[in-house]
Amino acid sequence: MNGFILRVWIVAAAVFCLGIAFPGESHPCEPAGAWDSASWKNPTRPTHSLITKAAIESLQADYPELSEYSEQLIDGANVEIHELKIKCTNYGVDFNKRRAERYIGTNAGCERPDLIWEDSLEAYQNGNTELAYFTLGVLLHQIQDMCVPAHANGTYHQGNMTEFDNFEYMALWNWKPNIDDIEKEDPVFDNPWDYYEFAQAWCQEDAPDYNDRDSFSKTWTFASEDERWLLSIRQGAAIYVTIWAMEAAVVAFHEVSPE
Repeated sequence: MNGFILRVWIVAAAVFCLGIAFPGESHPCEPAGAWDSASWKNPTRPTHSLITKAAIESLQADYPELSEYSEQLIDGANVEIHELKIKCTNYGVDFNKRRAERYIGTNAGCERPDLIWEDSLEAYQNGNTELAYFTLGVLLHQIQDMCVPAHANGTYHQGNMTEFDNFEYMALWNWKPNIDDIEKEDPVFDNPWDYYEFAQAWCQEDAPDYNDRDSFSKTWTFASEDERWLLSIRQGAAIYVTIWAMEAAVVAFHEVSPE
């Protein structure tokens, strides 16, 4: 390894450690709160971006507007509206206020995903299409989080040195989605937010006993075959459920006319 590459890795490791040790509350996207979100602290490709981008690429031939609003979808999917205060005022909306008073963010997810969708659809009806797709991305983030065992099972964790979840830590460094072994089919919900509980129930089927954030391996190298399977199948499931929810949203958008 030459000196330049070594310095890059040292800087990346230092930045990552800072992000874990001092997560703070000033950025809307903390990297270790679930699948990792986009953040200046995050030296890797954020998982929420990868999941959302894969869904867009799967659907964009049938729904070209997904390419047009891909930036808004991906930005929204990287917004953490859990229980910690955030700074997010995209498109003139105070998402911290919505998080606390309307969506009721929790450590695991949120109590009112239906209201996130309501806000997205209302923005679309009002002709604010960028806000509509951004808010849809916020909903997709919550649905994607329900594909994570700690979130689906309500196992408390935070993105700091002492309370991080091992499954999420491994996912931070490994993007290995298994899409070939997915046996679930799209339930074809009319309301995209219905995929929130669907994703949660699906994850609970795959990881019914996940209640200890320290029990999972931290690295792919030392992970068991079962642990590798769970990480990969959960990443694959997140892609599928995002595709289904995203398509349901676009279909619903097409059924209403912007004012």
